[in-house]
Amino acid sequence: MDDRVRELLERVRSTAVDLGEAAGTTARSAGKYAGQMVDIAKLNMKIFDLKSEIADLLKDVGQVVYDTHHGREAGEGALDALLAQLDEKNAAVDEVKERIAVLRNAKECPSCGNMCGRDDHFCKECGAQL
Repeated sequence: MDDRVRELLERVRSTAVDLGEAAGTTARSAGKYAGQMVDIAKLNMKIFDLKSEIADLLKDVGQVVYDTHHGREAGEGALDALLAQLDEKNAAVDEVKERIAVLRNAKECPSCGNMCGRDDHFCKECGAQL
């Protein structure tokens, strides 16, 4: 076989190997990203469920306050127990949001709630210091 043809075939083979490796790397990256998106979707559903529970607790708190306003006595410590549950649910929401931020490599602005880069020092939306 002619040396030029052999060289050409070797370059084609080398290019094909490089393309195969690049395709494999891209497929692994896409799979990892898809997995992260699934995890984020699950965590967002968890936040939705927690916020539904928070809404129910707030309704119960409102009922206790309203009953107290009309002179009906609530059970001993009923309001305190409801408020403690609200604190737990809100802390759980904050924890899940932080897990999402880690997956996205981001953090939430404490002023406006906008997602910012993990290394940002100021919010791009409101300018608050992070």
